[in-house]
Amino acid sequence: MADIDTSTAEALYCYKHSGRDTHVRCSSCDRPLCPDCMVYSPVGVKCKDCARLPRSARLGMTPSRWVKAIGASLVAGTGVGLGYYLLLSSMGFIFFIFFIAVGIGYVVGEAVSRAAGRYHGLETALIAVAGTVWAFVLPPLLTAALKFGPGWDAVVFSLSGRGLLHWLIMGVAGYVGWQRNR
Repeated sequence: MADIDTSTAEALYCYKHSGRDTHVRCSSCDRPLCPDCMVYSPVGVKCKDCARLPRSARLGMTPSRWVKAIGASLVAGTGVGLGYYLLLSSMGFIFFIFFIAVGIGYVVGEAVSRAAGRYHGLETALIAVAGTVWAFVLPPLLTAALKFGPGWDAVVFSLSGRGLLHWLIMGVAGYVGWQRNR
């Protein structure tokens, strides 16, 4: 095995601990690091400052991702909401209604996640919750608007005519959509 000639190599000292020499540098900022300052990451050794960057510094929601995520939320929410409402109106109370709510939250959350390029954060979680609420509010609102005509009477009737169970199911679905995107 060949010996490495370190006599010509420049002596590096840790950027935090000036008495410790090293041959390792941060893969992001190129600062010299001692073993106590190294953080192993999937893309190499980093200093503690570079390894601690928030998610927003690595990936952000671009305007096109916002539009895609909101569109996916509305489309998925409309589709699963109408399907849920038709199923509920044809069968009455279903024993597995909470499982259906979990499915609605999952479908809307997954649609938002895919449309946002798998970005997960507060923005996508709120969009998924809004789409899930949309899935539960739109069908009764459409039904009341067709029955009473467009106006505030239809809005008030469609939102207040639901019982506590409806709001609880909507909360479960919203929670699943939230968790899918956090």
